[in-house]
Amino acid sequence: MITNPISPETDPEVFLPWLRYKRPFVRDLAFALACPDVLRQWVSPDPNIVSAPIFVHEPTFWQTQYENYTERLAQLDNSTDYQHLTRYLMSRPSPYRLGFHFEGLIHFWLEDGFKLGIHPYEVIAHNVQLYSGMQTTGELDFILQNHHSKEVEHWELAIKFYLGSTPYDKFENWVGINARDTLQRKLIHMQTKPFRSIWIDLDFYQKIKIDKRYVVIKGRFFKQADNSEPSPDWLNETFPTHLWYPINNRDDFEALEMPELRPAHYIEWLTHRPFYDADFLMQSKVTDLNPHLEKEELRRRRARLSRWPYVPLELEDIDTNLYLNQGEPVVLVRDRWD
Repeated sequence: MITNPISPETDPEVFLPWLRYKRPFVRDLAFALACPDVLRQWVSPDPNIVSAPIFVHEPTFWQTQYENYTERLAQLDNSTDYQHLTRYLMSRPSPYRLGFHFEGLIHFWLEDGFKLGIHPYEVIAHNVQLYSGMQTTGELDFILQNHHSKEVEHWELAIKFYLGSTPYDKFENWVGINARDTLQRKLIHMQTKPFRSIWIDLDFYQKIKIDKRYVVIKGRFFKQADNSEPSPDWLNETFPTHLWYPINNRDDFEALEMPELRPAHYIEWLTHRPFYDADFLMQSKVTDLNPHLEKEELRRRRARLSRWPYVPLELEDIDTNLYLNQGEPVVLVRDRWD
C-alpha cells in the first residue's frame, strides 16, 4: 500500500493543526484558517483573458491568521461559546452544503475576529448580487475594509476537492468527483465573472470602489497513487494532498490493504469525525462519549450513530467517492466492469 504524502502521522502540529480540536465545527473552522491557498500566486488559466489584477495571499498569510486565532479556537472548543458557533453556522442558508459551510466558517471568523481585534478585516457586504439590467449575472462573496492598508478588498471563496492526473501542472487535469468540474473551469469563471467588477452598488444607492481582489481556494487535492510525478510549481507545498486509487477489479480492491476503510460522511471532506469510526461505534455506554457534550447532544449523537451500519466494505459497496482509512482521506475511483 502506498503511503499518503501528507497524513495525520506526518507531524500534525505542522501540517494538520486542526486535529488538535475535539469539537467538529471548531475543527472545521481551524481547517478553514490553517489550510493554505491552493495557489502560491495567481496564474491565469488563459493568457488571452483580460481582467483587473488578481492576487493570492502570501503563503504565510493563513498560517498567521490561524496562529492569531488559536486562543479563540481553544475557547470555542472548551466552553459554551461553541453553541454560538454552531447556531451561527446552522442558521445560514443550506448549511449542509460544503461550499456554503466553508463560506460560513470564513464569515464567522471575519466577524468574530474583527470584533475581538484579532484581524483588520471588516465585512462591508457579502453575497453582493451583480445585475445586467434586471437580470442577475453573478455574486461577490465578501467585500472587506482592510483597516491596515485602508483598501477595500474583494475576496472570492471556493472549497474544492480535485483528483489529479498527469501531467499535474495542467489545470484541466485536476477534476472533481463528478468529472464536470475542473480547476481550469473554476479559475476561468472567477477571472471572467466576479473579478470583473470595479465599482459595486450597495444598499441605499451607495457605490464603492474595489481596490484589490483576492482568490481564496482551499480544500484537498488527490494525486494518483501509482504515480510519483512531483507536484506542480503553482501548488502550495503545504496544501492538503492525498491519494486516489483506481478500482478496476477485485485484485485492485484487495491490494488496498485498508481493513478499516469506511465511507466518509459528507462533512468529512473538510475534517475527520472520529465518532463515525468503528472503535467509537462499538462503545456501549453514553458515558463513554465525550464528557464535555451536553446530555441532549449525547442522546442525539448516540441515536444517530446507532443507525450508522459499520461493517467491513466489500467490492460491491465501492463507488467513486471519498473514504477514510484510520482517519486518512482517500478517494476510490471505480471504473465500470461486468
